[in-house]
Amino acid sequence: MRTRSVTIFLSKISKDMINDIYLKLKGIRYDTFTKRISFPETHEETDLGKILDLLPEGNDIIFSVASLRQNDKRINQIKDILSSDKRVYANVLVRNPDIDEIVKLILNLDPEQATRFALLVNEDFLMTPYFPTSTSVAVRNMFALSLIYVKDFKEGKGTQALEKADQIGKMIEKDTGIKYFGIDVSLSPWMEESVGEIIEQEGERIFSRGNIFTVSNINKKIFQDTWSSRVKPIGFSEVMLPVAEDNILRERVLDGSLDLNGLFQMTFGCVAGIDMIGVHENKELYSKIIKDSIAVQFSKRKPYGIRLIPSRGEEKIYTNDFGIIPTIKAV
Repeated sequence: MRTRSVTIFLSKISKDMINDIYLKLKGIRYDTFTKRISFPETHEETDLGKILDLLPEGNDIIFSVASLRQNDKRINQIKDILSSDKRVYANVLVRNPDIDEIVKLILNLDPEQATRFALLVNEDFLMTPYFPTSTSVAVRNMFALSLIYVKDFKEGKGTQALEKADQIGKMIEKDTGIKYFGIDVSLSPWMEESVGEIIEQEGERIFSRGNIFTVSNINKKIFQDTWSSRVKPIGFSEVMLPVAEDNILRERVLDGSLDLNGLFQMTFGCVAGIDMIGVHENKELYSKIIKDSIAVQFSKRKPYGIRLIPSRGEEKIYTNDFGIIPTIKAV
């Protein structure tokens, strides 16, 4: 088990508070993949560009700084803040199919910017350590953990991994004085630690009939491990299939085995959503993907994230942080 992130959720935004939390987060002695700070829903009178003035210098911490509702006129400012600072992430809450401005924004992002922007289809904002869909709804400063524990899960040691992470959370609370909120227990891949590999070991090659059932069974096991470990689950707490972060999923898209229809079908098995996948630049297609996602979320009644990477005709999109992001077949 590795700690994927320690994320502090701010109760309010001020330069002094951000600096104080920044120093406490930097001082955490436990090894973690990333350290993060999540801001509350962006106040209706706040200019997004001015939020960047509040951020301390340094590249060792990332920030979820903008959380807007889908009818917010500041959506057209999101590209500017993403292009101004590579440490910042943003999300938009979607609740209905009035999505024209959102589609325009996504299609206008370059691949690197698109990896730091997501849509959250849900009734309200979500307190999760997973960026870009993270928004603080805390009444006091709190923190939470996300994990990389695919190997532990595969070996039947998911409960032990969650117990170990919970102990780390309690020790961080003791060291920092910041309230420990819980763990997003989502089974999330990172390259060679592949959730796709688990699906294929327990079922068949992705995508085949029966994969949805397999994903659902994996989710049940996550719930069982969470119950046994007695940790507090927060956020998504489900199987995650971010394609460009999973070596097997990436390969299945590149060889044509996994297309958009297959990926969508697996999200009915309680997967977080359509995530980290290249999709050919097409306004009508993007609108349909988002509207279909709204329908899936309505059926699941669970939060659903969307992170689309615009493809301008290439089969492989090259990025510094994730390597190859494959473009998925849409038909």
